[in-house]
Amino acid sequence: MPLPPTELHPSERVVVLVSCALSFLGSSLLVCTHALWPELRTRPRQLLLYLSLADLLSALSYFYGVLQDFERTSWDCVLQGAMSTFSNTSSFFWTMAIALYLYITIVRGSPTGTGLLCCFHVVSWGVPLGITVAAVALKKIGYDASNVSVGWCWVNLDAEDRVLWMLLTGKVWEILAYVILPVLYILIKKHINRAGIGNTFQGGANCIMFVLCTRVVRTRLFSSICCCHYDELDWPSPRSNSYWQRPEPHKDKDVPGPERTDPLLSST
Repeated sequence: MPLPPTELHPSERVVVLVSCALSFLGSSLLVCTHALWPELRTRPRQLLLYLSLADLLSALSYFYGVLQDFERTSWDCVLQGAMSTFSNTSSFFWTMAIALYLYITIVRGSPTGTGLLCCFHVVSWGVPLGITVAAVALKKIGYDASNVSVGWCWVNLDAEDRVLWMLLTGKVWEILAYVILPVLYILIKKHINRAGIGNTFQGGANCIMFVLCTRVVRTRLFSSICCCHYDELDWPSPRSNSYWQRPEPHKDKDVPGPERTDPLLSST
């Protein structure tokens, strides 16, 4: 016998809708900054972009589900459930991918090429897509009477193996993220502390990822260092178009010497 639907108060719907709207705006802002400023398209920010895309789709699907207030399993209920299942699971995978990338680059110090990024794409998009397609094909996505959600469609409670599909379509990956993420970030923090960075400068990891790995910031930083170096040597800056002249060697009137030469050397 199916369980009776859980009554949702208007305040609960308002809270969910507002949180979805804020999530949508935040994710949209991250996507727009990535599109408008090419100099910010570094590898860490690329991973953040993919996470933002998953969160953007998740916010849209949940917003539609709560706003629609489903009463039965319909085609748009299944579509919304499939979208939320795919995007929410993908979001967990991309969150773990970012943590793994930080661990590899900061703790292990290993170079990260396009191969690692391809693996992240295959796992973070492919696994959620496979789970979602299987759930829809086996008719496991449907109306849940708000008993395990807050107004949207997810796993059909009429399915006998609904607990298994609740785990596969979200909960098991959520639990893994809660276990793996703290472990990785604790290892990163220990590595930073062993490197001589105390509690007063725990932003070292952020500096590495979002300053040194950001091309525009790195270029300006190195340019400033080079300018200071040339000023200390009293040499013209590499950006200057001026020339400097080698000092004329001392010439004795009585002692013949080499002919006077004034070579001009470009500062570049």
